[in-house]
Amino acid sequence: MSKTYFLLAMIGCIIVTISSCAKEKEETSDDSTSTSTSSSVTCTAVSSCSSTASGSFYVDNVTLSGVYDFFHIYGIRGVGGVDNSTGCVDNSSLITGRGPTGTQSLITQEVITSSTSFATKAVYYSDTACSSEIASVVQGYSDVSVGDNVSGLTTSVGDSTYPSSASKVTYKESCMELKGTTDVGTSYLNTLLSSSFVTTGETHTCQDSGDTKYALWAADNISTLSRLYTETSSTAYPTDWSSDTDTTTKM
Repeated sequence: MSKTYFLLAMIGCIIVTISSCAKEKEETSDDSTSTSTSSSVTCTAVSSCSSTASGSFYVDNVTLSGVYDFFHIYGIRGVGGVDNSTGCVDNSSLITGRGPTGTQSLITQEVITSSTSFATKAVYYSDTACSSEIASVVQGYSDVSVGDNVSGLTTSVGDSTYPSSASKVTYKESCMELKGTTDVGTSYLNTLLSSSFVTTGETHTCQDSGDTKYALWAADNISTLSRLYTETSSTAYPTDWSSDTDTTTKM
């Protein structure tokens, strides 16, 4: 999702921006863990914030289900340092500047979690095999509503190509789950949130703002390749694709 609250790195950069329970978010196209928050963020606990694939919904006449990865396309194209089976990325040119200090690999994905919800997640690791976790973040979205289709969209923005039609989609920021597995990860998350509630080794599952997001979503299936395109706004439906549009590829 275009700079959607919690990290997600580039295919743009998916940087997940964290800010829950009292915050102001801002999205960027670099890193997909991009965040702007209030000066004091606290956590109102909720029971769960799922990032497990389940269910499906239709967007622009295509069924969305499962996991959509921000870096999978690089592996498909033969770029080294991308594990096509897990989404683990250790290619330094793709991950430099993303995540806590010492990040050597990461996984950044969007997951369809039901017929009315999805989540973005990012996990950072200190080794190149995505096994020694530093920190993790999940951003959950609920009340997904797919509306009318729009057509006549720009199909080329910079070096990127997009579908000419898409569906209008709304959803709400419902929850976040974060964990500082190491002290470095904890410090990173607290700095990102301008908070102090994250403690090392503990998973914090928090209520989010409930703010509504407005988006254009489109998907296409090219042979065995399925891609998802999302353009998001906090105030009104976007009218076209832009340089901030996120593109993910189904695992």
